[in-house]
Amino acid sequence: MSQPHLSPEPQPSNQRQIPSMETIGPVVDEVIDIARQELDAPRSVKIKTWEDREFLVRVKHGSAPGVNTRYGYETAIQYHSDRETVEAFLIEEDTHTDEAERLLKMELGTIPDPVPEKIGE
Repeated sequence: MSQPHLSPEPQPSNQRQIPSMETIGPVVDEVIDIARQELDAPRSVKIKTWEDREFLVRVKHGSAPGVNTRYGYETAIQYHSDRETVEAFLIEEDTHTDEAERLLKMELGTIPDPVPEKIGE
């Protein structure tokens, strides 16, 4: 006999633990605008949110390895709400071993965290 699926009760939006896109959207847009200036196309965007109301925005561009090399490169612009910092990264990826090494990290600026309260603060 199967058990009923136990799902959490829906939370009212004013009690939501994961930040809403309405709240973090302006920061996402700003990080994408920075990436458009700094990174070649095509670009991909990843947004991660956590239950403690922190979030991360990462925009990246990858370059495949050339014919005579096993190394590919990824450039990324990233913002983490906990640090309120926009950072740029250059990462070298070895396609034979799947290992990656960060070659460069630069701070590009700051953006205030739009989420008013964090869980546990």
